[in-house]
Amino acid sequence: MRRSLIAVSGIALATLALAACSSSSSSDASSAAPSGSKVGGMTECTKEAVQPAVDAAAKAMGADNVMAIEDLQCADGWAVASGTLGTAAQASATDGPQGAPTQFIFEAEGQFWIPKAAADVCGTPFPPTGETAPADAMIPASLFSACLSA
Repeated sequence: MRRSLIAVSGIALATLALAACSSSSSSDASSAAPSGSKVGGMTECTKEAVQPAVDAAAKAMGADNVMAIEDLQCADGWAVASGTLGTAAQASATDGPQGAPTQFIFEAEGQFWIPKAAADVCGTPFPPTGETAPADAMIPASLFSACLSA
């Protein structure tokens, strides 16, 4: 009798512990996230949080490339960073940054921003033929304008 009471108590405690571990708070992934808020897990939608991903994407296009984020828009675990892409020398020009206006698209994965090619996330046909996102677009409709300039 005593052993069965201990076994039942142990099972009850284990069940409570598992229930406590498995509960978590969730955010509404369908709402647009304002700048500075958490999106897609632990990633933050701030220029400071996205800049390392922008630096890596710029360097992938040329070893000396740099881009400071001039505009950042986020929604549903996605980010579009816009700025002027150029070399380090062009960025420090006395008359302001020189280079090409550029947008990078990122998707949040955990605490990282992962670069995405517009052709892969904007849907078909690519390039888009209209102002609205096609049904197979992965990027949120609120950020679809980034696909129009890709």
